[in-house]
Amino acid sequence: MSKFQELYRELENLTNSTNTSCKKFTQLLKDLGFQIENCNSGGHKIAKHPAIHFTEYPDYNCGHNPGENIKRPYIKKLYKFVKQHKDTIEEYLS
Repeated sequence: MSKFQELYRELENLTNSTNTSCKKFTQLLKDLGFQIENCNSGGHKIAKHPAIHFTEYPDYNCGHNPGENIKRPYIKKLYKFVKQHKDTIEEYLS
């Protein structure tokens, strides 16, 4: 199993999880090649991927504490984005 497939499966498993810390989720996105940018408000972050050129990238919210659990809708949104660009991200990680 390739590195991408392992990470993709882990992200997919998180879509059903209720106890995923923002720190763990952010690290998984970084492992997939995303660059995480802080927004100007609270714990909002934008996940940009260098292999995918968009004007609008998916975002998520960590609250005010990096150890706080991330809400499932954010995980699902990022999973959908990765699924949509699966081939491009996998090629980038190769």
